[in-house]
Amino acid sequence: MNDDQRGSRGRLSSLPLSLRWGGVLALLLVAGLLLAACGGGSSSSTGSETSASGEEAEASSESGSESSSEASAESGSGETLNVLTWETYDEPEWISEFEEETGIKVNATNVGSPAEMFSKVKANPSQYDIILNTAGWFPQYVESELLEPIDTSKVPEMKNIKLGFNWKEATTVNGKLYGIIYNWGTQPLAVMPELVKGIDLSKYENSKGELDNWNVLWDPALKGKVSMFDDPTSAEPMVPMALGFKDAYNLNEEEFKAFENKLMELRPQVKRLTSGFDDQTAQLAAGEASVAMLNNVATATALKEEGKEIEVFNIVKGGMPAWSDNLTITKQGASKEAAVYKFINFSETPKWQARFIAKSGNSGTLNYEQATTKEAEKEGLTKEKLEGTLIPETQKGEAFFNALKFYKPVENLEKRLNLWNEFKLGIGG
Repeated sequence: MNDDQRGSRGRLSSLPLSLRWGGVLALLLVAGLLLAACGGGSSSSTGSETSASGEEAEASSESGSESSSEASAESGSGETLNVLTWETYDEPEWISEFEEETGIKVNATNVGSPAEMFSKVKANPSQYDIILNTAGWFPQYVESELLEPIDTSKVPEMKNIKLGFNWKEATTVNGKLYGIIYNWGTQPLAVMPELVKGIDLSKYENSKGELDNWNVLWDPALKGKVSMFDDPTSAEPMVPMALGFKDAYNLNEEEFKAFENKLMELRPQVKRLTSGFDDQTAQLAAGEASVAMLNNVATATALKEEGKEIEVFNIVKGGMPAWSDNLTITKQGASKEAAVYKFINFSETPKWQARFIAKSGNSGTLNYEQATTKEAEKEGLTKEKLEGTLIPETQKGEAFFNALKFYKPVENLEKRLNLWNEFKLGIGG
């Protein structure tokens, strides 16, 4: 069972940790980002007329060629776009439809992590025109002068984005918008009810009997039964959220020490760290773990398809780690302006988004009202498929949206990485 088969976003966990973090750390250190392209007579007359006629024809030809070139530049037709994206985001049949309609060729390349994406663009900035950049990574790109600000007047399809949270905050640097949201998600708290029968977890529940406290993962009764995935980018912020810190991504010295102690206290709770969507899904299906911080909400869909009972909670005290991927123009892409903006607009149409959500199980940019139209259903977004996404959760309104804490650059990347490696050494001991 592969990530693309289940419709999960193939992100963050598909590369070994050393490649995902070590590579980007080296790049950032090098870039200093951790501190922050003849005759005479009658015959002569005849020759002169012929010459003039030829010049007129040539001028006419040049004028026609220039007009054609200008028209092509305005439409983007004939251009080739190189897009750095994620599994399930840009399916071949959708790309073919765009190419046929616009005359613009698209080469889409998938990556496995935000770190890999940054490494590729940093190493070959002229190779990519559009990237699906992840929240929390925009400052690094901007400081490296790799991105072009978005001209919102050229993205009329932005009118379709009516999400209940401020997605622009994560894509804005120094007052300039550098990305337009394409997809988003959470890393929620989950429990397998059958596996926790007889364990009193009531102190971690709200008045409705729903788990709403990350501290359940530290309960002594769940020793060795907590499922966590091997990715500090996504997993570590949950710990300061459990501690109730205001900003899980920027800790002062005292908060960092408390964060360190709390993380180390989690070690006996976790038998092993999982290495991706498949691994965590299999771990929970086998009963190896009974509570979890999910790498991808699609795990819940997969388990339910296998007849397993699982409950997922996105409204948790302290906040919910959240991510977004955003259509972003590189400096290279700015030279293909017409083609780039055509692709961005095409990707943000309700038709494209409905197909994307239906096929991938992701949340895209449609709100609940948009996702339940007849037009969306016509594109395959049925009620059953919608239930496997986060879109129904948005019906909870502010309670849901206020809990979302989108990735941001952390106060000390190297220190957090070292801490995670230390944490791993004590697991399973």
